[in-house]
Amino acid sequence: MQQGTALRAEDKVKDTETVAVAVYMRVSTAEQKGKYGIPAQAQAARAFVGERSSWRLVGAREDMGESGSTVSRPGLKALLDDISAGHVDLVLVHRLDRLGRTEAAIWRCIWQIEDAGARVECCAETLGDSGLDWWLTVDRLAREVEAEYRRIVSRTQSGRQMKAVDGGWPGGPPPYGYRISGKGAFGSTLEVDPGEAEVVRLLADLVIEGGRTLSELADELNSRGISTRNGKRWSSVNLHRRLQGAAFVGEAVFRRPDQQWGDHCTRLDGDGRPLHGDTVVIPLPSLLPEDRVRAFHEALTALSRQRRNPIRAYPLTGRIRGQCGRPYVGCFRSKDEVRTYRCSGWNAAVLCGCLSLSADQVEDQVARHINRLLASMPVHRRPTLSSSAAQTQLVRHLERVASLGRIVAQCAEELDHLRDQDRHDRVIAAAMRQLEAEQRVFERILAHARDWLSELENLCDRDARCTAVLGAAAPDIHSLLPAEQRRLIELAGVRVDIADPEFRYREGTKCLTVRWHERTGTLVPPDPTDGQWRRVEALLRSRYRAHHFRSPLDLRAALTGMLHRLRTGILWRDLPYRFGAPGKVRFRQRTWLADGVWPEIVRLLNEEGTGTPVLSCAARPKLAIRTALDVEAPPAPDGPDVVNPVKIS
Repeated sequence: MQQGTALRAEDKVKDTETVAVAVYMRVSTAEQKGKYGIPAQAQAARAFVGERSSWRLVGAREDMGESGSTVSRPGLKALLDDISAGHVDLVLVHRLDRLGRTEAAIWRCIWQIEDAGARVECCAETLGDSGLDWWLTVDRLAREVEAEYRRIVSRTQSGRQMKAVDGGWPGGPPPYGYRISGKGAFGSTLEVDPGEAEVVRLLADLVIEGGRTLSELADELNSRGISTRNGKRWSSVNLHRRLQGAAFVGEAVFRRPDQQWGDHCTRLDGDGRPLHGDTVVIPLPSLLPEDRVRAFHEALTALSRQRRNPIRAYPLTGRIRGQCGRPYVGCFRSKDEVRTYRCSGWNAAVLCGCLSLSADQVEDQVARHINRLLASMPVHRRPTLSSSAAQTQLVRHLERVASLGRIVAQCAEELDHLRDQDRHDRVIAAAMRQLEAEQRVFERILAHARDWLSELENLCDRDARCTAVLGAAAPDIHSLLPAEQRRLIELAGVRVDIADPEFRYREGTKCLTVRWHERTGTLVPPDPTDGQWRRVEALLRSRYRAHHFRSPLDLRAALTGMLHRLRTGILWRDLPYRFGAPGKVRFRQRTWLADGVWPEIVRLLNEEGTGTPVLSCAARPKLAIRTALDVEAPPAPDGPDVVNPVKIS
């Protein structure tokens, strides 16, 4: 048997009596990849298949380092594709725990395999043919798997608890400033890491000294050639985490109930207490004197920042490429609460210098590009979602839920019938106990089935919304949720590149006049006519003394230049000299705005209501948006932000 090999159509014998068997194998941690878990499962499967003359082994799929508590695994997905293609009749596993470590995970895997067109068999204990006995057997084995899993978790957590109580290190990466002494051996503890301890003391001095932000502290460490533990550059984010660490407190806390964010938080019970044991404070060798610790925490208060940024969706993550070739990822800039995309090399040892992009702007450009492409294509030639499989799975699972409901109702009906008879009869009492046990089993399975039904319905609803947009006369993906937009973006094969490698954002603050127009919503008027200029000049002479008009600057040309810059969004240095020296024109406009004259001029020129909005976002990079649909659509006209698309090879 070839492990991890794809299946071929000719591997399945046409004979209807021959059963095409694929083996599914899984190990849960990366450390088990090179050990005997997979070979042992493969050997057991070969022996099991060899005992059955009508079975034919056609391939295998593996998931190495994948948790059994989830159902989203690459090997399992490939196996389901093989079944849907008609290459597999039966999926063989060594033990049922290879499908999952919880009842819910096991049932969902089995139902996915059944709905794809195959059935499941187990080497350790045969499941038998379909029927009530099959349901009861699988439920019993699934409960045994989850009970064993919980025992392992309980033993592991109890051992970690005892180790922490004894002052040892219970596991995981050590706090910054320390290292594990006797790692992998019984009774391992934490000791001071001399190199990291020096960085801790330096940070304490810099924070107590004051006058620096978190970003400036990170830049100071980087300029000194000091990197993080994993060799990356310091940033305000990872530095803030280190400053909150155990090294600056002198103790580590095991099972902290007050930190409930991230993937590795302490699990709590219904009363908010740690689920697997009490909180334990582990004393650590001190890196700082007590007076320095107090001074550090007082100074750190001034550097406090929001602990966690709001969760945002970024449908273009991984679809944008910078000049360095790395993908862009979504990032929420908390200092001004702006969603952005930035290059994943921003924290590399050598900075790539790629630009950050406004998430709203680039997502809007991509959405308009896809909308234009879809609208230019006939409906029958537009891409379609492969939602038929999900719909088929939903229909089959609805039938399964209804069947389980009928079984539960039948158990209840039979129990009611037995309760009407003599309960003192031992046979009737035994039958009632048996029926009650079976009813509980099927109620438990029905609960798992209904949970999965809810997820399938949500998935089909999402596909229905995407399909409606794809089939609309005027498609608009703006109407979809970010996760749904992501589905269509992947379907279209979108890739975004920055077309102008020399582009740089403007430096400094935004023009005060531009900010005034944006804040007030005032339109930029057209150039003044002769009659309008006479009124503007009279206004200026009523507000300023004669020396205001002695400058060689032509005020009418300067005013026309001011309006031209507001309409086009050009930089002051790019203002044509026919309007006057840019520096002098800029100074005169700032004077008029500060004195309250500019609003009066604009109001006078806007009396006819023919103004245009101020253009403040012209300084944005040109993007090359490419999709797999571009070959189906006519070329797009050139615009200020998007270059002509080409098909991705």
